[in-house]
Amino acid sequence: MIPSMSEVKEFLKKLGFDESSANELIEQIEYFEGEAPQRDDIVRDYLREECIETIVDDIVEEILKLNKENIKLLDIAAGSGFFTERVKRKLEERRVKVDVYALDITPSMLKRLKERKITPIWGVAEKIKESIKIANEYYNINVPEKFDAVISTLALHHFLKPEKVLESMKDVLKESGKVIIVDVLKHEHEEFKETLKDTHLGFTLEEVKEMGSKIFKEVKANYMDVYCEVGDIIVGLYKAVFA
Repeated sequence: MIPSMSEVKEFLKKLGFDESSANELIEQIEYFEGEAPQRDDIVRDYLREECIETIVDDIVEEILKLNKENIKLLDIAAGSGFFTERVKRKLEERRVKVDVYALDITPSMLKRLKERKITPIWGVAEKIKESIKIANEYYNINVPEKFDAVISTLALHHFLKPEKVLESMKDVLKESGKVIIVDVLKHEHEEFKETLKDTHLGFTLEEVKEMGSKIFKEVKANYMDVYCEVGDIIVGLYKAVFA
């Protein structure tokens, strides 16, 4: 189920994206297509090993608070599955049976996910439910409609409409489930929009809480004791939990 770029364009049209939004997405896709072979190394360059461990541990601890022995987990904009695989492994070490699915729009990233034995879903974060429906119908896979936990790591600032993404996550979340997001804090490095294809320059905790409170009953957002390094620029991270 690894699509070509022409299929991607057709898919975006089918999902109702106008030409301008579709072109923006395609520009991002082409950028991440180029990154795919080195994506794991790029993540390691951005984050020290202890930061990676902290992020994974924090996500796992939030999932464990659900107090379930069986978890259906969905990773949004999972990329190569760098974090997805680590979260899965840590949960299994804690004796949680976890069915893991990962949604991404970039064809080469889907291939990496498949190699990691994570069920890939070709889709768009703003339209998760619709993407799953298309995946089940056209690719003969059996992705569930609802999940216990929906996670996303270092991706929210890339989305054209982050509020729409949160709504989309809520659509596929079980009543007792939670959404866990780790992303970059607000910064002033405009050049990242060009060099890293960032759509937004991160978010403040207040912005995250404001977005989330329009959609979820419970919203928590906190600074994390970790950061990204891009060259000599350091950008802080936050963790948000929505339920």
